[in-house]
Amino acid sequence: MIWFRISYNAFSWDKFFAFIAFAVMAVLVFTLIYEILFLSKERELDTKIVEELDRERVQAELHILHNELDPHFIFNSLNTLNHLIITSPEAAHLFNSRLAEVYKYVLVNKSKELVSIVKELEFIESYLFLLQVRHENKLSFEYDAKEILTRKVMMPPCALQTVVENAIKHNEFSEENPLKIRLTLNGEYLKVSNNKRPKPYLADSTKIGLRNLSSRYKLICNKNIVIENEGSNFLVKLPLISNV
Repeated sequence: MIWFRISYNAFSWDKFFAFIAFAVMAVLVFTLIYEILFLSKERELDTKIVEELDRERVQAELHILHNELDPHFIFNSLNTLNHLIITSPEAAHLFNSRLAEVYKYVLVNKSKELVSIVKELEFIESYLFLLQVRHENKLSFEYDAKEILTRKVMMPPCALQTVVENAIKHNEFSEENPLKIRLTLNGEYLKVSNNKRPKPYLADSTKIGLRNLSSRYKLICNKNIVIENEGSNFLVKLPLISNV
């Protein structure tokens, strides 16, 4: 209005309302741009907070699951050691030495989410040595070293030990009918299979082995282990986690 009064232009309501419309549109556009940028920053901050809380939750749950593993491992190992102390003190001494090495692996890697498949296989071979001391020629363990060890694959620590321990706990085996455990790679999975001869009685179990392992895979890589319990074989398929 002041402009029209001091200028030489003739006053026009059309120009007046056009100016108001232009001003309103400019305010709306700049306000929308500001709100979009502001809300985008707020959403980004909220997303970071949620992700951080989610990571802390995952770490807390993993810590609980790792703590579950220790008594599970000790429970089974001490039962075996107790039997050997009574039946064969020399074998018990050897078992105890290897048990210390195996447990060292558990302690060193318990805080880690993943270890290489090479380290895990070295550990499981030591663990199976302990089982061979106890069971003599009643167990066999096979895998294609060239096929598996050349792959850059990671897995949760003690994953194989959990699967092997489950097979031993729930099956009967002897020298005539040994328990045969085999590792193979197939697509997206490391397959751990064993022949089935279920015990006629309920195995003494803390019931956290495969459940624990499944939870760890779900938390670490959002993948599930696959269990196939049909026919004459029991199969556990562990998802492969690339190290690339």
